[in-house]
Amino acid sequence: MLQGGRVVHVGGDDAARAAGSGALEVDLGGRLVTPAFVDAHVHCVQVGQVADGLDLHDAVSRTDVLERVAAHVRARPGIRVVVGQGWDERAWPEPVPPTRAELDRAAPGVAVYLARVDVHSALVSSGLLERLPVLDGLPGATPEGWLTQDAHHACRGAMDRLFTDAERRAAVRTALTGAAAQGVASVHELGGPHLGPLADLVRVAEEAAAVGVRAVTYWGALADAESLAAARAVGAVGLAGDLCVDGAIGSHTAALHAPYADADTQGVRYLDDDQITAHLVACTRAGLQAGFHCIGDQAVASAVAGLRRAADLLGADAVRAARHRLEHLEMVAAEDLATLAELGVVASVQPAFDAAWGGPGELYEQRLGRRAATMNPFGDLHRAGVALALGTDAPVTPLAGWATVRAAVQHVRPDQRLPLAVAFDAATRGAHRAARDDAAGVLALGRPADVAVWDVPAELLDPASGLPRLHAGDPLPRCVATLGAGRVIHSDPAALGKLPPCRRP
Repeated sequence: MLQGGRVVHVGGDDAARAAGSGALEVDLGGRLVTPAFVDAHVHCVQVGQVADGLDLHDAVSRTDVLERVAAHVRARPGIRVVVGQGWDERAWPEPVPPTRAELDRAAPGVAVYLARVDVHSALVSSGLLERLPVLDGLPGATPEGWLTQDAHHACRGAMDRLFTDAERRAAVRTALTGAAAQGVASVHELGGPHLGPLADLVRVAEEAAAVGVRAVTYWGALADAESLAAARAVGAVGLAGDLCVDGAIGSHTAALHAPYADADTQGVRYLDDDQITAHLVACTRAGLQAGFHCIGDQAVASAVAGLRRAADLLGADAVRAARHRLEHLEMVAAEDLATLAELGVVASVQPAFDAAWGGPGELYEQRLGRRAATMNPFGDLHRAGVALALGTDAPVTPLAGWATVRAAVQHVRPDQRLPLAVAFDAATRGAHRAARDDAAGVLALGRPADVAVWDVPAELLDPASGLPRLHAGDPLPRCVATLGAGRVIHSDPAALGKLPPCRRP
């Protein structure tokens, strides 16, 4: 039984009726009830913009991309900006992205931004470059309209000026209502200057309160007096998340100890060792979570070394109490696992990355060769005692609940698969703990009433855990209702009838 946003009774129907006389009773028809999911790594504005723009994950050629851009512009006379994401040139007949000149012909005068699938590089039109002169002379800018490194960061960070406050808020609402439909009642918004203004965190928090989804916000800026004050002013719980030590594998910008297998580069570093250590020390002293985006083995090793140096300066207990986070953590050395566990660091990981790019002949193998066999070691992290939180990095991969858990239990490498109950815990309670909330994520007396209701055939339930077994080929459970803090934020009237709507606070 739920009341006041919390679980106030757990037990049989008769006892619940006696305890809550007059309460609304809903027959769930024997459906599965679980704690709602948390997506521990989301970019809400960007998710909503892609939903209203161009999803290019299934684009099959550069010509296909250009035709989609042209059709989108024709269908919306007067459009100022086109945002797209998801294209991946590797399987195209001609694995070469479109040029700026081609985008200009497809969308004359329109500001076009098309992020690669990993969102660490993008194609842009002249219409966009003319509106964002901040890109002039930055590393990673090319005459062909291909942006990486600092140029790409500056482009993304400045694009907010092309949208109104109402448009950015609408994008956030699109993302959050989509999350609720997946049984997700809480998201961790990973903001930063290279993604948009600090005001975006306020937008996410306010729209989340209206929709009924709980939002935990982070600001990805190096710690100094100004950023610490800014984080506190907007209610951010840390200077963490998309504070990038490096880039991404797909864009050849993840920082590696040895060159890529398919390019003469070791990637890019955005933070040096001294910056990493100073950030961790300042955040620990301030009582805020610190954290970094780190993917390549060189970047991850530097982040772990920084944690060791912070512990040497401040003591392991102080660092452990801060519960710092590392996002992605795709190439972590075996010898660093014990440090992460000892210092209470949360590994905020994205199982969908492995599902998309971990298979034979896929991205990791193409870019890294034999090193692909070390990617995303979820099983090793769990066995070492490292705290896990699962997310999607949406819009890099779609907002999800059970699909995220299935990717963790069906890891490409069997030795790195998480047990079902462990993966579910990392997508619920573990993700709450990643934001230093130790109460949420379980259906127990006095705990927050974040609940999801699922259609799933009884024969697909795992007898040991009571959860869907999530074998390869099994249909995923269908969400018929999601409650955030006891309020209905998503429901399927055909399945449960009309439930009371979420009330605006």
